[in-house]
Amino acid sequence: MNEKTALEELQFIRQIIEETKKAVIYNGKDYIFWGVLIILGMMSTYIFHMSGVHFNYFWIWVVLIPIGWIFSIYNRIKLKEKHPSTYSGKLIGAVWAAAGIAMTIVGFIGPMMGTIKPMAISPIACIIMGSAYFVSGKIVEVKWIGNLSFGWWIGGIVLLFVTSIHSFLIMALLMLFFQTLPGIIIYRKYKQTMAIKA
Repeated sequence: MNEKTALEELQFIRQIIEETKKAVIYNGKDYIFWGVLIILGMMSTYIFHMSGVHFNYFWIWVVLIPIGWIFSIYNRIKLKEKHPSTYSGKLIGAVWAAAGIAMTIVGFIGPMMGTIKPMAISPIACIIMGSAYFVSGKIVEVKWIGNLSFGWWIGGIVLLFVTSIHSFLIMALLMLFFQTLPGIIIYRKYKQTMAIKA
């Protein structure tokens, strides 16, 4: 390997690293939207149950989850129009798409077939979320994002033991502290970056 080839490879590696750091910033809106959506679903289920209003709460999620998917697809299209696609951005998109599909299967197909109990959905979702954050943190080399995974995994363990209606309140709090608030931080950094570039 000659000196010119080595220099070109180093420049390429540096470019990839810079791209990975930029890619995660663009995902803030998805984090916020899904966080608010799930909090809304969890809290409405919790409040309805505690108020003695009983119906098939499954229909709350039949409405909310497709709204989340529609927003994510729309947001992804808008981002592609504003910013060029990067390899790292595609990787992170793939991680979260896989996590979202997995949680949708767990939340809908499992309970309908009777193979997954409704109270098992939240802890399984927490474990999947933790894994997605862990991988995302490694890809973008941002420690605090990767560390969110531990909050999700601990929350998942807690929810394996809490099988009462209060698990919905716990899940709502997890979504607030480990999804929505991080999303706001990421979105603010994105806005600051865009303001500097403008």
